[in-house]
Amino acid sequence: MRRNDRAIKDMDVIKDIISKCQVVRVAMCQNNTPYVVPLNYGYEFNSNELILYCHCANEGKKLDILDKNPNVFIEIDSDHNLIDADTPCAHGFEYFSIMSSGQVEFVHDLYDKIHGLNKIMEHYTSKDNNDFKDKILNKVRLMKITCSNISAKRSSR
Repeated sequence: MRRNDRAIKDMDVIKDIISKCQVVRVAMCQNNTPYVVPLNYGYEFNSNELILYCHCANEGKKLDILDKNPNVFIEIDSDHNLIDADTPCAHGFEYFSIMSSGQVEFVHDLYDKIHGLNKIMEHYTSKDNNDFKDKILNKVRLMKITCSNISAKRSSR
């Protein structure tokens, strides 16, 4: 990170940012061509590893890419605010951001799939014991993204 003065090292602050954000951007690559998708997510921490859960349909471009290359890069950001100034180049921007490389694995075990889907529901609704019908479980593909080198920073006044 070029601006170490903006680095966030406190895991509690990082967890708080992740809890408040709504979308993760997941970047992947196929044949040296990048592809980025915004996804909803659920999460949990295993020591200092961030585990993200994202769901999608059972087919599509991102699945084709990830089946061949499970390496991804994630980005989450929040608290955007323009810092106004008298001259154009003096403007700034307040934000929090979290980034990490990661590995995707697809969750097939029924109980693990329910666990991940509950993490997603918990993040958005605070409900963590949902009753998922078999029809829904069969229509959904669940990605588990393990991120072990989290980098976080903030820019403020």
